[in-house]
Amino acid sequence: MKTAAEVFLILGVTTSGRTFRPSDWAERLCGVLAGYDNAGRWVYSDHAQPVIHQGQIGVRVEKVLHAINPVAYQFIMQFAFNYQLKILPEGEVVCLEEAIEAKKNALPGRKLTFAV
Repeated sequence: MKTAAEVFLILGVTTSGRTFRPSDWAERLCGVLAGYDNAGRWVYSDHAQPVIHQGQIGVRVEKVLHAINPVAYQFIMQFAFNYQLKILPEGEVVCLEEAIEAKKNALPGRKLTFAV
């Protein structure tokens, strides 16, 4: 099921189908809005985070960023425009909770561990 949340994805694929380089572009772009928490850990903004969508590196952006920080929103959108990156509209973004549930159903016997 699709979500109606006000989010979109900027994918690391150009409109001509080429993979965008460098491979850490999403972390660098999201680093513009990132900061340190009280424990001194680097944390991304709630409004722009690096993600992997169907095997492609991307950036998940909430449209509310436009109202909260228009300069940062414009910077991110201009970056995507300048490098001709694909942008998926909100209707094509799968809800995170549903993606987690699908992952649980797809891998019933495996336990996944992520290093932080």
